[in-house]
Amino acid sequence: MNILAIDCCLRLTGAAILAGEKFFSEQNDLGRRQSSELPKITERLLKSSGLSFQDLDYIALTNGPGYFTGIRVGAAYASGLAYAAGKKIIPVSSLMALRNQRPGKILTMVYAGHGFIYAGCENFLPEGEYSHEAIKNWLAENPDAEIFSSEELEVKYEGLKITRPDLFSLCRLAKENISKAVSPLELRISYYRNPV
Repeated sequence: MNILAIDCCLRLTGAAILAGEKFFSEQNDLGRRQSSELPKITERLLKSSGLSFQDLDYIALTNGPGYFTGIRVGAAYASGLAYAAGKKIIPVSSLMALRNQRPGKILTMVYAGHGFIYAGCENFLPEGEYSHEAIKNWLAENPDAEIFSSEELEVKYEGLKITRPDLFSLCRLAKENISKAVSPLELRISYYRNPV
């Protein structure tokens, strides 16, 4: 199975190809150059892997939450590729990608602005937009939880570890969620603009 994975939701822009057992990836801080550089990154990865767009079986995409512009750039690019190549998209939460398939009670958080954060903990806290107070209360009730974010947050959290999405984990998550693959017309992105 050949999967192209695209991640533009957080500070780093990344793409990867999982071709059978071979893995190719590139991840950079592109700032406002995401839309112009993402196609070039994809072309380099396809060349390195010896694949063409038609050789891809699926396109995996982090579909939010995260930075508004990055989410839209990734969704537009993935949808265009999928539509042109007749492929389906496997949406993966950026919070799940940030978790990097670590075992245990893992709370992942991303800055949402205006005093809020996007957060989620698989099986323990539904993904959504939360106030810092709500998350601190949840952490007080769940002292065994580990907490990760892609960057420092405006409020300090004791024990917070900074990490970045692992593109190999994103590809593995996509493989595990093939049943959730959708056509580009069915793709939905997650903004979570209503705080829980």
